[in-house]
Amino acid sequence: MSVHLLQTATSVLLRDPTASLGDVAKAAGVGRTTLHKRFPTRSALIRALANDALDLVESALSQVDFEADDAIEDLVTRLLVLEPRVSFLTRFPGLEKDDVRILALDPPLLDLITRLQGSRLRRDLPAWWILRTLQSGLYQAWEAIVAGRLAPLDAPRFVLTTLFEGVGSGVGAADRT
Repeated sequence: MSVHLLQTATSVLLRDPTASLGDVAKAAGVGRTTLHKRFPTRSALIRALANDALDLVESALSQVDFEADDAIEDLVTRLLVLEPRVSFLTRFPGLEKDDVRILALDPPLLDLITRLQGSRLRRDLPAWWILRTLQSGLYQAWEAIVAGRLAPLDAPRFVLTTLFEGVGSGVGAADRT
């Protein structure tokens, strides 16, 4: 399956989530019959795009040394460059409910966060909350990049500053009262 076709299909569906296979074929410069041979239904195309996005995420995660001091910085940088193909996963509700691959992404991240709690991340917040904060930051950065509000090279700094200053190991507002 060509990378161009996957990238084009992702772009078309992100721009218009109701786009037909015909719309995708036209944008990709292939015939509808060709596209239908590879993806008999719109649902099959969406599942293929989700699998492609998961392949990209898994590949990025496999390149991160989770024991390194800068693992979280490396992780954020690697994930941010995957936009827009990865943000596709967040735009089509229901993909995460039935995909064990999506659920399998959390444990190594939770382990990393737990390891960093007390040193670089706050101990008084649950690891799952910090993970959701990180995921939200990545999503917001992807959205801002696509909208042209955030330069891709600035995105890691924005996400990491928000993560460490928002859930960093410093004294929280509740502790100051």
